[in-house]
Amino acid sequence: MTNVEVFRESDLSVDEVLAVEADHILIATGATWRAEGFGRNQLQSLKTLKPASQIFTPDDIMAGNLPKGPTVIFDDDSFYMGGVIAEKIQYENAPVTMVTPENIVSAWCKYTSEQYQVQKNLLKLGIHIRTAHRVLAYNGQMVTICCVHTGRQQSIEADALVMGTARSPQDELYQTLKRHTKNGRSNTVPFVAENR
Repeated sequence: MTNVEVFRESDLSVDEVLAVEADHILIATGATWRAEGFGRNQLQSLKTLKPASQIFTPDDIMAGNLPKGPTVIFDDDSFYMGGVIAEKIQYENAPVTMVTPENIVSAWCKYTSEQYQVQKNLLKLGIHIRTAHRVLAYNGQMVTICCVHTGRQQSIEADALVMGTARSPQDELYQTLKRHTKNGRSNTVPFVAENR
């Protein structure tokens, strides 16, 4: 389409976007993983996760910032990311325990016919799996988890905790453009496509 311009991997300012004088703007925000526990099964941030230097997100792992020593991965995303992170850390010779509130690992992958293979591969690699549990606390040495059905608690020794929970949109540009539109400073109408 000749009337559409795409700016990939471009950090544009509000002034640069408005200078294009487009009638409509679609913004793909992108997102970063949260580290404080907020997610599908924990609707508030956990105040019991310390120290921050030993808590990682999938963004950290994929950037090459890998934990050393025994690691617990809390997979509240339940798609493919938890398994990918578990494999990557296990391949670095750090023992991994994967914790998920679901009754199977990577539960959403059953819709893509991958769940069986994901769980089978994790088990073959020697990754420990705790299903139907969620994280309650971490003190830098022990991760406290509890059964989602009974509330029964147990602790797992860990030098690191990886939180695969929710993501936060990077939507500052969209929000600023939206304020411009509301204040009558622009006729441009921004739309957002949030990647969470």
